[in-house]
Amino acid sequence: MPRSPARVLALSLIAVTALAACGLKPEVKDQLAQGNLNGAGALGGTTGGDSTGTGTTGTSSGTTGTSGTSGTSGTSGTSGSSGTSGTTGTSGTSGTSGTSGTSGVPGAPQPGAGTTTGIDFKNKVIHIALHGPLTGAGVPQSSFTSGTPKYWKNHTLANGFKIDAVAIDDKYNAADALRACNAAADDKFLIVGGAGTDQISACAQSPKLRRLHVPYLSAGVTEAGLGNISTYFASSLTYKQQAPLLVRLAKDRGYFGKKWAVVITGTPNFKDAREAMVSELQRNGAKGKSGAFNAGNDVYLTDKAPSNCSTLATQIRGGGYEVIYFLGQPSFFAQCVGSIGNIPINPVYTGPGPSFGISSVITLACAANSSYQGFYLHPSPSWNQRAKYGAPADLTDDIELGIWGAMQQLNEAFDLVKGPLSRESFTAALAQATLRGGVFSPVSYAGGSRFGGSAAYANAADCSQRLSNTVGVYRR
Repeated sequence: MPRSPARVLALSLIAVTALAACGLKPEVKDQLAQGNLNGAGALGGTTGGDSTGTGTTGTSSGTTGTSGTSGTSGTSGTSGSSGTSGTTGTSGTSGTSGTSGTSGVPGAPQPGAGTTTGIDFKNKVIHIALHGPLTGAGVPQSSFTSGTPKYWKNHTLANGFKIDAVAIDDKYNAADALRACNAAADDKFLIVGGAGTDQISACAQSPKLRRLHVPYLSAGVTEAGLGNISTYFASSLTYKQQAPLLVRLAKDRGYFGKKWAVVITGTPNFKDAREAMVSELQRNGAKGKSGAFNAGNDVYLTDKAPSNCSTLATQIRGGGYEVIYFLGQPSFFAQCVGSIGNIPINPVYTGPGPSFGISSVITLACAANSSYQGFYLHPSPSWNQRAKYGAPADLTDDIELGIWGAMQQLNEAFDLVKGPLSRESFTAALAQATLRGGVFSPVSYAGGSRFGGSAAYANAADCSQRLSNTVGVYRR
């Protein structure tokens, strides 16, 4: 679909800020350390119903001493107390316990039933937040602000409540993401991580979010430090989980038997991704620049935000690499695609998602090298195949499609809650749930894992149209 230069620039910058992956800065680690990372006890009231019917006390009838009437209860009504004895008669019989009252619509919020911050009972609205890089690239990040409303304008929860979703600015860095998430915890029911590995990691590990029991969901990225956080849920495969699927994709597309290089940001957040991919390459007998793939010779660590790819490009060309696993900053990636070029070798680029499987990043790469070849996994399919997965036609790009899919998944999660809805009951229900998905693949947290993704789409670059095409679905 043709796009104006301004639209291309906007989408490119969206991708640069939204999908770049980086490690936590020291000051962010310090901020995270200033709280109890084990969380605190449950806040608010119990998770029972809000209307506690009390049984009417059985009384005796005075002179005749008949038994008192039975007290009835509401949702969690207490039993009627024993009838007191009459003045001259026999004591009244004990009031019978009230029958249970109805709990209302399954999943409906009730005041006092757990932590219900962010719920407007009067207007039947639940307020949530999506954080992403709304600033930091010099242009508005419209896809983050428009993606959630496009889903919720046509959807209501089974309990009759509507969702009001707002985008909050994490300014494309972990420190500001942490501040934004902490502020949202005061008046939003839950938070969704829109992009950025270091931003997601910082918010997921926030002591405040854990202390206030704020459910936090994000696309699967790193697993480092997130597996034991009870309020965190990855809604798609992590980088580590995608490693064997990338090898399978390479074999299916006919480029596995070539020389491989791994180019990846050298941060703790990417250690699990790097080690998983290296292990899979070695286990499957991949080749490096000289013989079998060797982590010491064929892995290239980059800075968080490199400015020049010339040295790396020389190393890649000198090694004769034909396939490059690349995970890092999209603008640097595009620079490297141009610097490495296509002579004498036009390498195939591959890696996990969410990263370079969307059209805005492909636009950058194709502008740098019109012969660019890329096969990347991604949580959602290509934008031009949205109708196949039930997404509406008015979604304008891949980022909106991904957000729409995440909201579709979230809608299903809300509707699984039985009994009064609270932060605690939502987390408890999701922790045992299997979600069918739609645009996103099914996910299951049963068994205690917070990394329940099951599959990813393989999106191939098409430089003739400057977009991605889904060429397969790869399941664990």
